[in-house]
Amino acid sequence: MKTENKLIKTFCLIITFMMAGTAANAAGGILGDVNHDGTITMSDANVVVNYYLAIAKRNDFDKKAGDVNNDGDITMSDANQIVNMFLSGAEPQLLPDANGHDYVDLGLSVKWATCNIGANRPTERGDHFAWGETEPKNDYTWATYKWCNGSSSTLTKYNTSSRYGTVDNKTTLDPDDDIAVAYWGGSWRMPTNAELKALKDSCYWEWTKSYGSASGYGYIVYKAKSKDDIGLKKTSTNSAEPKAIYSLSDPHIFLPMTGFYKGADLVKYDLFGYGQYWSSTLGDHFPSYAYRLTFSQTSVYRTDDERKYGYCVRAVLP
Repeated sequence: MKTENKLIKTFCLIITFMMAGTAANAAGGILGDVNHDGTITMSDANVVVNYYLAIAKRNDFDKKAGDVNNDGDITMSDANQIVNMFLSGAEPQLLPDANGHDYVDLGLSVKWATCNIGANRPTERGDHFAWGETEPKNDYTWATYKWCNGSSSTLTKYNTSSRYGTVDNKTTLDPDDDIAVAYWGGSWRMPTNAELKALKDSCYWEWTKSYGSASGYGYIVYKAKSKDDIGLKKTSTNSAEPKAIYSLSDPHIFLPMTGFYKGADLVKYDLFGYGQYWSSTLGDHFPSYAYRLTFSQTSVYRTDDERKYGYCVRAVLP
């Protein structure tokens, strides 16, 4: 293994500046372009080799660009793939534009932000929004809801039934009404109901009363290391134990308890409350409802609820 590593490292060093690379420009960067020079060259492979061999543990190393095989680690496999990308002249794969916000790859179809919209750290609730509105407000009722004329039966947008107002058959939020698009820009958007389902069903969830050195009720959602841990929920009331060992150094996000706004009041936000997170998907049962992820210290589930309520948002990247 050491011999193979040294051979690859030597190969990279020899031809680093002998050939031109594949160029592309994108706000989110290029997969494999770890030195951010706009091209994929042997220099990028050399940086990955040095990082892996602990020759240069650079603080500014772009792990998102360097993790070419998307396994969560920087290894010789990534360096080899960068070499192959360079030699084959492969079409550059653009990374999503995070626009300055952090995200985590949990092995799902999208990457998840590390903080709620409006929050500065993972333990903060952030801002609350009615579904399809892009500004917080003081009163969350049908009388103040943007997409109706004062009641749940007079909807003016996102409606599939004439019993509830004007029908447009829209079931997913337009970008103009997407909170993540409005606040963070770049490639960010709100998760769909299916993406919330994947988060719930494909990760290991662990209830906690603190996150790192900060106090805060909520769930640490880990990328599952074992197939037996997929979808496992360790709540405050069950004895579920994962097969693998998890720590905060593993890929994860923290989802804090948020409560929700009902009228002018923030309710159910403490230990005995709920975490409430909107999707971008309209409800199936009533068009006045939209899908959400909700959890308490004892359970995690998805359901739909009235669009007028003020819930939080955790954004995703494609």
